Amino acid sequence: MRITALSRGVDAHTYTGGRRRERSAPFRTVSELLGQRWMEGAVPLGLAILLSLVVTVLTPVGAGDTPLILDETTEKGLLAVGLTIVLVGGGIDLSVGSVVGCASLGAMVASRVWHWPTALVMPAAVLAGAALGAVNGFLIARAGMRPFITTLVTLVGFGGAAAALQSAYSFRLGAAEPDLAWEFLGAGAVAGIPTGWFVFSVVLLVAHVGLTRTRWGWWIAAVGSDRRSARRNGIPVTRVVFGTYVLSGALAGTAGLLTAARLGRTDPDVGQGWELVALTAVVLGGVSLQGGRGSVLRATVGVVVVQVIQQATIATGAEGSAYTVILAAALLLFSVLDLKWGKYRQRTAEKLKIDPGRITLGPLLDVTEPGSVWTVNNRLTDASPIGLGKIEGAEDCAVDRDGTLYCGDRRGWVWRFHGPEDTEGEIFARTGGFPLGHVWDRERRLLVAVGGMGVYRVHPDGELELVANKVRRSPFSLLDDSGLRAVDDLDVAPDGSIYVSDFSTRTNAAEYMVELVESRPNGRVVRIDPDGSTDVVISHHLFPNGVCTAHDGQSILVASTGLCRVDRLWIAGPRQGRMEPVLENLPGHPDNMSRSSDGNYWLPFVSMRTPMSDLLGRYPAVRRRMTRELPLDSWVVPQLNVSCVMKFNDRGEVLDVLWDATLRNHPMVTAVKEHAGHLYLCGVSNNRVGRLALDASQVGGIDPSHVPGTPAPAGSAVVVGR
Repeated sequence: MRITALSRGVDAHTYTGGRRRERSAPFRTVSELLGQRWMEGAVPLGLAILLSLVVTVLTPVGAGDTPLILDETTEKGLLAVGLTIVLVGGGIDLSVGSVVGCASLGAMVASRVWHWPTALVMPAAVLAGAALGAVNGFLIARAGMRPFITTLVTLVGFGGAAAALQSAYSFRLGAAEPDLAWEFLGAGAVAGIPTGWFVFSVVLLVAHVGLTRTRWGWWIAAVGSDRRSARRNGIPVTRVVFGTYVLSGALAGTAGLLTAARLGRTDPDVGQGWELVALTAVVLGGVSLQGGRGSVLRATVGVVVVQVIQQATIATGAEGSAYTVILAAALLLFSVLDLKWGKYRQRTAEKLKIDPGRITLGPLLDVTEPGSVWTVNNRLTDASPIGLGKIEGAEDCAVDRDGTLYCGDRRGWVWRFHGPEDTEGEIFARTGGFPLGHVWDRERRLLVAVGGMGVYRVHPDGELELVANKVRRSPFSLLDDSGLRAVDDLDVAPDGSIYVSDFSTRTNAAEYMVELVESRPNGRVVRIDPDGSTDVVISHHLFPNGVCTAHDGQSILVASTGLCRVDRLWIAGPRQGRMEPVLENLPGHPDNMSRSSDGNYWLPFVSMRTPMSDLLGRYPAVRRRMTRELPLDSWVVPQLNVSCVMKFNDRGEVLDVLWDATLRNHPMVTAVKEHAGHLYLCGVSNNRVGRLALDASQVGGIDPSHVPGTPAPAGSAVVVGR
């Protein structure tokens, strides 16, 4: 599917009388910020950077110390990258310092004692580190041992191996013979960048892309988040865990190789205590000790902070033990912060997620007053049922020229009934979502707006074809609003474009109650061109929940459930792009609209306004507290169980209103379609579709299902049946 250039269309919030300051939702914005993945480590990382700035200001550390800090960052940063990968996978590796010692001493022994060529020593050091990591991986992933105890034991074991190498070969590790490869690795440069820095930069980039953009990285995060769930979803948990330790060991071996090349001498203390440095760095960088969350980029910043602190202790002449104490204190503090921040961040985000806005509607019309067009009656009561007990929540339907009925079902099915006498019906298609809007395109193919999935075309054999499921993301949106998740109604224009109402860019179709209570301009109307490209033609609309192409084919009508009104958007002609009201201050909340055969329009009400619902609309703080303290089924909302359908014309005049005062057969009507002198009544909470015979005076010669402005096929005249 191709998406056209960025477009937000008409700003409906202005056209429908909303004030600019009511568009913002400060509590919700905070919730969205807290919900971002980068916020997981934002506070720990921010405090770590602040700590390094304080240290820089209060100590003699300056710009002259940068090369030394970066050298240390390169080697210890490789450990931090490997440790981050292990932690994201739900493990921990305390042996990385000892692996560095083994790899460093092993590389020097192989080069100076065994006289291996440098081209062999370099990969051998990395492979030796990987082999030691494989020992950890086998014991933890294969043998099922606990990571902390296992790596603590191998920390001592690998450290002993390094000490044994030092003891056995210390007298034979004299001055090295000149070697260009070793000099390049220890003091050379690539494009002006020191070799060690360059190697670390490449590793950092590859690790970042691997963790965030590849299946392997997603597997690691999934295993670290919930190992049991990952296994049930087919992820090879054992192999993934084993691989993280092998990779950590390989990076530690690389760090040991770079250390040996840079120092050019043997040192029994190489690698000792580096595991504490690496662990402190990743925690300072916001990597979670609980697994599933972390970033190698943030871990690298943590390494820089740790090295700044180390350089500060050296510059101030403090004892080496002071540095260890500082690292231990920082590790303890930020470990507690990681635990508390992760806990309260999610809790706060959930509390602030729903941020109701202020809605002020006009005077409430009294529909119980006798003698008006709105007077309650029982004209819908006798509608005969179709699919009784078969259907579960048909939001909308479509009827072809042969009288075959197609309707949705909350289970994701599209039913087909061959005429009103067909009581069994058949499942015509399975969408996998919630079929909401149904309409015929110019070629008489069925289009369905599927909640949570987008717009689909259903072929005669029941096969689905995706028409569109996304638009271009808004440039300043914290949440990804590109998906068409809450599409609820659609209609076709003369040029073949499809206009779709998407009632929310934040919630899914099943969460319409949240949208009704919040009353924020989260909705939009999207145009899908015949080539599959999409444009937002109306933005910042409050619960747009119905689209109907006007009889003239030059405009579309858009129903706002939240604002109890219907507006017209001109899509062709001299007024193209303008939006104007048609119906305002309705006594109920409108839903899917459709054309009538006499040149007018049918409009049902999904709910009716009440004095209490109008009052709550003016007090968003009360609704906010209601959503926090009461379960969803106890929220105070407009009266949902109603059965009301109205007819209006292009001038906004209410021509007729049909009710079922008994609420016996059709307690909720969310869509109305006219065909052959009958009304078909759909309801998202009903277990049937109603069929009501119309009076002959209400039936005209127009085929309501035909796309306006296109040639009518021969023999398409409406046949009024009884």
